[in-house]
Amino acid sequence: MGLPRLIILALLVAGGVWLWRRFNQRSNSSTPPSPVQTMVCCAHCHVHLPQDRALADSPYWYCSSQHQQQGPKARD
Repeated sequence: MGLPRLIILALLVAGGVWLWRRFNQRSNSSTPPSPVQTMVCCAHCHVHLPQDRALADSPYWYCSSQHQQQGPKARD
C-alpha cells in the first residue's frame, strides 16, 4: 500500500510544479518588453548614451553641456 501512495503523491507534486511554472510564464510574458533605444557616442569623451539623454550639435552628439562647449575630440 505504501508504494502506490508514494507514486500518487509524486504525480501530484510534479503536476503542481508544472502548473505553477506554466502560470508564472504567462504572467511574465504579459508584461510589454522595454522599448529599444538608439545609442549615440559623445564626440568629446566617446561614451555611449541613449539618444534621448544626449545633446545634439549637428553632426555631433554630446553627453553634457561642458563637452558640447569643448567640442569634438580625436580618438586616442
